[in-house]
Amino acid sequence: MAASSPSQKTLANLGGKWKLNKTLSTADIASILAVQGTSTMLRHAIASASVTLTISQPNDNEYKIEQTATAAGIPGTTERYVLDGEWRTNKDAFFGEVKGRSQWIGLSEAKAKEGIEGDWEDGDDGRVVLAEGGSTDGKWEALRVWGFEVLEGERRYTQSVKVWNKDGEEVRGKMVYDFAG
Repeated sequence: MAASSPSQKTLANLGGKWKLNKTLSTADIASILAVQGTSTMLRHAIASASVTLTISQPNDNEYKIEQTATAAGIPGTTERYVLDGEWRTNKDAFFGEVKGRSQWIGLSEAKAKEGIEGDWEDGDDGRVVLAEGGSTDGKWEALRVWGFEVLEGERRYTQSVKVWNKDGEEVRGKMVYDFAG
């Protein structure tokens, strides 16, 4: 059963299964995917699916995130985040060639990012994870800050998201995850 985040879970110890809590999330997944140029059928299928992240950490500065959606015909994706600030490219099942980088940043720096909102706790030495990326052809870009927040009285793993495209469309919101084991 999905639950709030256990106190021993931090960004330095994030391994496990995390299920997207659509009730607490403010990010509209279909709108985010529209800004990123995905098809209407794919947007609706993913938006109606249950989304789960399976996170492993090969070391202190690397995450492997397998994302699955429980809808027929939607392949899962696996993303690798190395927290060194270096840009990397990858072939993504939905978006094609993408670029991205991730790194630890301080809470004050995260709060200064335009379009990113969060009241993150200070449990990871005052740091959160910044993940930036986009399509290699420049059609869209994304900014996410990961951390833990207390929402409706319970501690939750969150990702504050901002996605925009070359046409000037922009979507902002928060993805909230329940710990599922």
